[in-house]
Formats: sequence, structure tokens, C-alpha cells
Amino acid sequence: MKGLNEAVIFTSSGIRGVFNETLTLEDIVKISSSFAEVVGEGKIVVGRDTRPSGKPIAEAVIAGLTSMGKEVVDVEVAPTPTILHAIRDLKAAGGIIISASHNPPEWNALKLAGPEGLLLDEEYYTSIKKRISKRTVGGDRPRLIGTVRTWNPFPSYFRSILDYIDREAVRSNPVKVAVDCGGGAGALATPILLRKLGCEVKTIHCHTCGFFPRPLEPNQKTLGDLSQFVISTGSDVGVAHDCDADRMVCVSEDGAVLRPDEGFALIVDGVLREKRGGLVVTNVATSLLVEDVAERYGAKVVRVAVGEANVVKEMVRLKATVGGEGSSGGVILPAVHYVRDGPLACAKLVEILAKTKAGVSDLLREYPTYYLERVKLSYPKALRHKIMDELSSRYSDENVDLTDGIKLCGDREWVLIRPSRTEPAMRVWAEARSRQRAKQLCENMVREVKSIISELNS
Repeated sequence: MKGLNEAVIFTSSGIRGVFNETLTLEDIVKISSSFAEVVGEGKIVVGRDTRPSGKPIAEAVIAGLTSMGKEVVDVEVAPTPTILHAIRDLKAAGGIIISASHNPPEWNALKLAGPEGLLLDEEYYTSIKKRISKRTVGGDRPRLIGTVRTWNPFPSYFRSILDYIDREAVRSNPVKVAVDCGGGAGALATPILLRKLGCEVKTIHCHTCGFFPRPLEPNQKTLGDLSQFVISTGSDVGVAHDCDADRMVCVSEDGAVLRPDEGFALIVDGVLREKRGGLVVTNVATSLLVEDVAERYGAKVVRVAVGEANVVKEMVRLKATVGGEGSSGGVILPAVHYVRDGPLACAKLVEILAKTKAGVSDLLREYPTYYLERVKLSYPKALRHKIMDELSSRYSDENVDLTDGIKLCGDREWVLIRPSRTEPAMRVWAEARSRQRAKQLCENMVREVKSIISELNS
């Protein structure tokens, strides 16, 4: 068997590419066959988001798995957290989630999960890539073909969340919620879940036909429709997802689109208040707002490298109270499962609003305001390590965090530079108490990197 298309991108968050260009059906069969060999005995769960390419990719995945004798459970279109919950619920050996999350519609990806519905880390993806490149896939194919059956994952998923949320508190003080799923899989979960909680729900872009009315990444630039919808419907809060609903971004009652970090902080606040403290795990790119929240309750914050698998691994090890990636709006509530879960985050946010009887803007006013600047900087790929080494040398006397990239930490401000794992580019983030200072920190780092590139090229 030949190896993969060289353009297929392997990252800690999935194996991805543009469908039928850099990620072909032949590649997908090879990847799923390899996964079948290394995942161990037991059934495999397969599910997908609403991208048009999801159906043919699912068929290729199932072909690869059944050709290796695997029992496949197809949950069809569902949010990523719902699919991961199904793996645990069915006591499966693992799963393959077909979704490129917030990437444009022409992209797709395979996210691999192991037992208990936990996403696998980068080391696992690397081992599969090596296995395929050595052409060892399918060496001992079983004599019997595997089986396929469909299964509805939603009843059990909803039950787990409803058992966790204080439904009486929500019923006593109903919250009016505007939901924007962006044409993604969250449309099959979030509106239904919130209605089960007793919320009045108004929906926009909650179809699953493969048409995407806005960019799939929910943020302050893409949620103008939801902002206006919240105001026109008189909603107490608006919530939005990406295509596979592992993220949640919220809009305040006055139509202001919150940064993903701010929505994350509101939920962390609610959980720590409820638990009277605890431990929070998040990534290095998440706002300092999390430290402000934790300080209020005497809680500790632990930071790890960017990537859900990295956060989950540390949360499990430390038995964290709550965690996630505020930088992307991914909330992980271990009382339900160790998964970034957008519908669950929405349910928890509604509970918090009901219990506090406060608006989103009121809750945010209790904390300082931070400003974030982000820039993507292209560079010659061959210079990646030299650039990072030179930056480390230049800032060796500073307060430097090398957990993931290089992060310079100041008094209530920071700047982070990380090489992209998918393209020859570096991403620079800077956060400060004023927009001008955040912009200055970002510009200074970009200027520094450009000068290093110039020196290395001379």
C-alpha cells in the first residue's frame, strides 16, 4: 500500500485537508484502516458534522474499518461532544469524528478518539502516520468483513447534561436564549437541550442542510446576525457554535459579542462559586481573566500547551474542577465528561444566569477588561527553529514561559508567539489592559521576528 498524499496535515487536533484535493478518499481509507489496527478490540463509533463532504468521507471511513473486521456504530450527524459521549456510553474501543471544526467548509478532518471518549494526543497521530508511511497497514486482514449499525446518541447525551444542570433553578427563573448554530451540527442539540431545561429558545441559522450562512468560526467579526437577533427578540443571551459545536461564544443582552475568553470565564466563575474553589486547567493563550476569576475563589490555575488533548490530559491527572480553552471558547466540565462541549456550556451558562438573576453584561462588569491583539506572520519554513532559538536567547532574562512557543509575561499583560503546525506561519497574541498596549506588544514582537529573519537571510 502506498503512503499518504504528502499534503495531508497531521496535527494534535486531527488529520485534515481540503476534501478531494489535499485529503482524498484513498487517504481516508488508509487512515481508518491503520486506526482499526492500533485501537484495540471493540466497536468503533463514527460520526460527522454537516459539511457536504462528511457523508462520502464517512462511507470511506466505514469501508476502511469494516475491511479490518471492525464493528462500526454510525451515529451520523451529531456534534463532536455528542459523538465522544457515545463512545463512552457504548463502551467502544474508540471513534473517528469527521469534522474540521471551525475551518472553512471545503476543509474536513478526522479526529481520533480512544476509550472513554477522550481525544487522542499528537503522539498517537504520529504513530499512525509512521505506520502508513512504512506501508504496514493491512498486513493481516481478517477473513470476515466487519458490521455496521446506526445508533441515536442524543437521548443518553441529553440525559447526562440534564442530570448535571440545576433544572429547578432554570425553571424558576426562565432564560430567553437566541441560538446560532451557523448551519452546523449543534442545531440537532442545543435548541432541543435548552427547551428541555425550560428556556424560551429563538433560533437563527439552525439548519443542517450543508449551507453555511456565516463563516464557521464564531467570533466578534462573524456574529453580527446573532447580535441583531438578540436585540430584536429581546433575548437575555445569545449563544453560537462552530460547525461541530465543541465551541461556544456568547452575546450579551445588549447585543455585544463577547470574546471566547469572556464566555469561558463566566462559566469558570459559576463552577468555582458552586464548588467554593478548586483547580482550573487552561492553555497558555487564554486570557488573564481566568486568573482574576480564580483569585476570587482562592482557586489555582494551571496552564498547558494549546490543544484539547493537552488540557484534558492535565485535567485528568490533577482531577481539575473545570477547564478548557478560553482562547477558542471550548469549555470542559468533567462532572459530565472530559470534552470541549458547546451545548453543555450553553446549558451551564443558562443555569448561571438563572441562579444569579443577572445579565451577562452585569456579570462581566465584576471583572477587569482586557484587550487582545492577534497577528499571523509568514516566514521561511526552514528557519523555524533558528527563529525560535534566537527569540529564546534574546529574552532569556525576561519572565518567559516556554510551555508552548515563547510567552513573555508582564504585569497584567503578555505576548505569545507560536509556530503554526499546519503552515509556514507564526501566530502572535498579545493581551493587556488597554487596546493600545496590546497592539504595541504585538507589533513589537512582529518587528523582532522580522529583524531575526532578515539577519538569518543576510
